[in-house]
Amino acid sequence: MAEAGLERLLERVRAQMELDSETEHEVLAELRAHLEEALAEERASGHDEDDALARVAARFGVEETGQALQAAHVGWGTADAVVFTALPVLCALVLRWLAFAPDGTALGWPALLNRPSFWVVALVALLVPWLKLQRWRYALVSWSLFWALSVACVTLPALRW
Repeated sequence: MAEAGLERLLERVRAQMELDSETEHEVLAELRAHLEEALAEERASGHDEDDALARVAARFGVEETGQALQAAHVGWGTADAVVFTALPVLCALVLRWLAFAPDGTALGWPALLNRPSFWVVALVALLVPWLKLQRWRYALVSWSLFWALSVACVTLPALRW
């Protein structure tokens, strides 16, 4: 019965939010832990299940909590998307700059792979999204985009049509 009541509280919070599914899941999982802890405290104080749920709902202000969580987390998905799109493009442009000699001739992959700056750019393109935002799917997409752009930027201009 407590689980069903807890689910109803979480649904009331969820009704106040319009977040991307991953952020919503993380926020609700953390909120669930807090609600379970508060519910256990109310039960330990001698309140029955219904009274404990009502007291927890009143203490947390379920609708207000949902609105506050919405305000705090809105736009995070969009910001992540912008970062994960801009970073590989920027790194690919830096790599392109590194791949060409000042006279405009391409260095080629063997010479490029021997440059430490190449590896620094590649590591930045891989590690920054993974460490900063801790969403491995976005990091993988960002890294794939970086490598696709890098190959296109380095090999296509070097081809003689």
